[in-house]
Amino acid sequence: MIPDPGVRVGVDRIVGERGELGPGGAAARVPGSDLDERPALRDRVGELAGRVERGLRRVLGQCGLGWSLAVQVHRLAHRRDPTRSRRVCRIPAPVPSGVVTEASPADGAASDGVRAHHQTPTRLVLVRHAVTAQTGPILSGRLPGIDLSDTGVGQAQAVGERLAALPVSAVYASPIERTRQTAEQIASHHELAVRVLDGVLEADYGEWTGQKIVDLATTDLWKTVQVAPSRARFPGGESIAAMQARMVAALEGVVAAHPGETVVVVSHADPIKAAIAHFTGMHLDLFQRVMVSPASVTVFELGALGAVLCTCNSLGELSEVLSLPTPEPDLEPEREAAR
Repeated sequence: MIPDPGVRVGVDRIVGERGELGPGGAAARVPGSDLDERPALRDRVGELAGRVERGLRRVLGQCGLGWSLAVQVHRLAHRRDPTRSRRVCRIPAPVPSGVVTEASPADGAASDGVRAHHQTPTRLVLVRHAVTAQTGPILSGRLPGIDLSDTGVGQAQAVGERLAALPVSAVYASPIERTRQTAEQIASHHELAVRVLDGVLEADYGEWTGQKIVDLATTDLWKTVQVAPSRARFPGGESIAAMQARMVAALEGVVAAHPGETVVVVSHADPIKAAIAHFTGMHLDLFQRVMVSPASVTVFELGALGAVLCTCNSLGELSEVLSLPTPEPDLEPEREAAR
């Protein structure tokens, strides 16, 4: 049954289960209740309570607690209205007791309710570029002319094949060669051109650009970057907080431009980690706890209820993403403009 003692007492009262024994061994009755004298009504209420419990167990078993459950319930509430082309949710208005209302019209219009338009979530697929010869020992940053290595080309081809089954509407990439080359492998499976997006560019590491990681790791600033990155600013470059702000702004712009669609954005490790921190409600000082590997895939669904992290740093098959309901493009603004 329900583990909360307070809730269980309420259910026990509804279904008419025996309470504490009263004088003479008789079951204490709930004041104002005649369920004990009406077994048919008691059995019916018990059946309904059982249905509610089984339904909750089924939904929780599929979705778990938290945002995933909230999004699932929200989707169920916004099913396609068969009488109209838009997605609607009817929320009945409260009716004072004693007031009789007419039945809703057959055409599906909401009479005593509120029609709420819901925008289908956008599926945002974040991909880190594949490896180059400098990945690991050198902080490449925004250095030009660094192409994917042979290993990186293979990684880019593999991630393109992994994403081939998704209904991708657009592929974006930062202007750096290694991100564009990775994006081209993805876009080729969807017959799309890669769109350059400056806002998802690598962090501006300033004077650190091109230096060896082992040398940088001995500096005091490196310790700040690892422990309190929200307070770190690279010498002659930008702060990590500023990098996160522009990355999030660029992604929000992509989501706004592609409502209800699946969009791929190829970027770099630190910007993707900063975006993950933002959309999951994690403080920027904790973003170093997130791993984003070369050619990895991270997927969010962004909609009216916020952000849902579907998968993070995936390097294998994407069955958990492919099994998600395919977002439907939100065509309502176009229909409104055509009227």
